Amino acid sequence: MSKNNMVRFSTLTLVIVFLSCVASSYAANVADPQTICKKAKDPSFCLNFLKSKPGGVGRDLNSLLKYTLGVLRTDVSGTISLITKLIAQSGNDLEKKNYYKSCLTFYAEDEGALGEIEEAQDLLNRSDYNGVNVHISGVMSDVYNCGTGDEHPYQDTSSLPKQADVVNNVAEIILIISNLLLNH
Repeated sequence: MSKNNMVRFSTLTLVIVFLSCVASSYAANVADPQTICKKAKDPSFCLNFLKSKPGGVGRDLNSLLKYTLGVLRTDVSGTISLITKLIAQSGNDLEKKNYYKSCLTFYAEDEGALGEIEEAQDLLNRSDYNGVNVHISGVMSDVYNCGTGDEHPYQDTSSLPKQADVVNNVAEIILIISNLLLNH
């Protein structure tokens, strides 16, 4: 083989290897709702959530993760507003009022769910998907501690438990997506 042909062959080989890497990297980050939602505890919620995304799911897991974190932040902020309203409506029922005040700390910005989401968003910007997992797991723990944790035997009949389920389902989707990104 002449030197000229050898250079062409080497260049062609490098191009093929490069394109293969790009293609496999691209395939690894494709956002497939079926793949994501089959891992969810509530696949129906997951599919409906992903299908409701403006513009569709898209093709990029990282963008989908960023979008889903934004939705979770909005959901938690709405839950904080709901809890604040429930505290005001508790009147003289100290058990109810104390329960909601305790829940408010679990959802709050400083060390609660909202703070965990802010940390997760920062870590996502650095592509630290393991860190995202840790903080989103923290969100789920905060939600658990508010509603059904050992500290709270109060039987809540408000819309808070239903809202907490939504927060948990969205958080679970984030865990699934970030795990997919970790594994590729």
